[in-house]
Amino acid sequence: MLEENLSKLGFSPSEIKIYLQLLKNGSSYPNKISSETKINRTNVYEALDRLISKGIISFIVKNKAKWFEAKPPESILSLINEKEKEIQEIKDIILKEIKNLEINPKNSLEANIFVGKKGLKIIFENILETNKPISLIASQLQFKELFGPYFELWHKKRIEKNIFQRSIFPNSFKKKLKERKFLKYKFVDDRFTNPTTTIIFGDNSLFIQWSKELLAIKINNKEITKSHLNYFNMLWNS
Repeated sequence: MLEENLSKLGFSPSEIKIYLQLLKNGSSYPNKISSETKINRTNVYEALDRLISKGIISFIVKNKAKWFEAKPPESILSLINEKEKEIQEIKDIILKEIKNLEINPKNSLEANIFVGKKGLKIIFENILETNKPISLIASQLQFKELFGPYFELWHKKRIEKNIFQRSIFPNSFKKKLKERKFLKYKFVDDRFTNPTTTIIFGDNSLFIQWSKELLAIKINNKEITKSHLNYFNMLWNS
């Protein structure tokens, strides 16, 4: 988990290995770091330079040789604060530029395609931002299996926002589902399920294809969403 979170902060795999090695074992020199981490010596030097620029390691000279050591773990907080400041600045600039655009509602798209895990995370965050009741028809537990900790975090956020969810699963999943606040389940015969997950929220219909190339199509249209919600309610009340 630590390695994954450092990666999210922009650390490369070699930077993570070297930083954690120095943090655990104290100061060291490049040849020894290369031997202990199994990273090519040239790559070690490059990673060390990047870690110095990030402000989380430093070096001293002993007998004309550089020895590197990790700064206290609190130095990571400074890096996080810088990232937060940078993201906030980018956010402010983007919002300002968008507000200055002349947008013609007639030309706005009603359908969007999201690809891969990053694309799906965007759409699941969008579901929470919409803050509307969720109706879901699932075939399996792909969301949980694919996203792991994020799946639990997403439900935690949903509950904090008091967003009610109804989910329809095949009968075979009756004993596999966890009870959660603001969530109700209904079950249908396995023959009524298909590989595509359907999620209805607000005026949006979302269709997720859980193949090797993850694909989600979101349609923002009241009439289309109404027809899918009618079908959902028919299954729910059957």
